[in-house]
Amino acid sequence: MLGDKDKMWSARDVQSSEDEVNEFIGALMRLIKPGLVVETGCYLGDGTLEIARALKQNGNGRVISCDTIQERVDEVNKRLMDEGLFPEIGSVICCEGVNLIKSIGGSQIDFAFIDSGPGGKVRLEEINMLLETGLRQLKMFALHDTAPQHEQINAAAKTIQLPNVYFNTPRGLSLFQKI
Repeated sequence: MLGDKDKMWSARDVQSSEDEVNEFIGALMRLIKPGLVVETGCYLGDGTLEIARALKQNGNGRVISCDTIQERVDEVNKRLMDEGLFPEIGSVICCEGVNLIKSIGGSQIDFAFIDSGPGGKVRLEEINMLLETGLRQLKMFALHDTAPQHEQINAAAKTIQLPNVYFNTPRGLSLFQKI
């Protein structure tokens, strides 16, 4: 926990990724220039839009996101459409993250933002599927909610045997690289 420093970050609500995390992921997309990005758990789409905007600025790449709630999927696709990003640069489908990753497979994924449901088991399943079938060699994925107070996800993150860095944000962000 960051204590009083928590007030230095901002987010739409308690379930949203921190604005600074979304901006960081967008900047990372500008830096690494991925061809295909997968996001599990779009929620209200703030991160999805940051990624899509960065890919558009790159002149390359596409983000495919998912959520299990159709109303969220529809709203985020509308936001992408309103910014001229849907469907060429970004789109969201209604499914579980593990199924999205499995459907893409073939080691085509250049980056993944794992931010689906609150349990560590679901996210670990997504990561395992990502590493088995979807994430290309020397590519990265980010796992959100890895701060100590998110005990299940924090514990899951500790089981991943890949080079990583932990960012001490209020909810925690860990960046892993497949070697």
